[in-house]
Amino acid sequence: MEIKYEIQGDAISLFFPAANAGKFRFKKRDTNLEFGYSFSTRKETFDEHVYLEWQIGYDVPVADVEKGEKRTVITGVSFIGSNGKLKYPYELSELLHMSVQVGLLPRERLQVLLDEVAGYESFIDQKPITTESALIVSLNGVTFKETTIKLPTLYMPDTADGTQIEASIEKQQYATGVQPMIYFCIPFAAFENAPALSGRPSVRGDELVYVISQDNVTNLVLMVKVFAMASERHHNDVAHILKLLVEMSER
Repeated sequence: MEIKYEIQGDAISLFFPAANAGKFRFKKRDTNLEFGYSFSTRKETFDEHVYLEWQIGYDVPVADVEKGEKRTVITGVSFIGSNGKLKYPYELSELLHMSVQVGLLPRERLQVLLDEVAGYESFIDQKPITTESALIVSLNGVTFKETTIKLPTLYMPDTADGTQIEASIEKQQYATGVQPMIYFCIPFAAFENAPALSGRPSVRGDELVYVISQDNVTNLVLMVKVFAMASERHHNDVAHILKLLVEMSER
């Protein structure tokens, strides 16, 4: 399931189905420092503890778009990603491009951003993984040794509208090692139509609307920076995309 974008004057509205699906997970937590837990949006009410965890991306394989599995508003340009696949700009890249189109970001800002991230030399996935001493624990009469592996999460709090950008080091599911995952966390109160869902579960057809305006467009710039420092692979991909967006803005 994908979100819908709609340009309304000099703002961009994002429409999220009010249900868990794929890269969108509605969670609850008391503070931004907590892990958060998923809940059934059809059974539990939306309240001030709710936030949307969006595993936002920046590119999509051209093959997925051609097969109709994904959609992007940018199909006129492409690049070879670090994984060797032909890619289109996607999601975050689309929003950055539209922000320049509607005047939320000056064209020159893209070049400044490209110049800045090109100089990054430290990457999040290089942070050390630490472990705590093993403890002896017993469960159901069976003895185990317990070791806690600490996978760091870096978060950027206090953005313009209470949203939070999180970079989490996680184990790879189908390969060895770890990988950085980037999440954009939107608190319930930041959605334009939050009062319409407050105090009740969602029903089929409900949507939550998040608006990107002059007040919070810097969130997009910050997310680009976080992606660019996530790993060398991300760094190379983001640089390619920013170059494409700069060229598109100059046409």
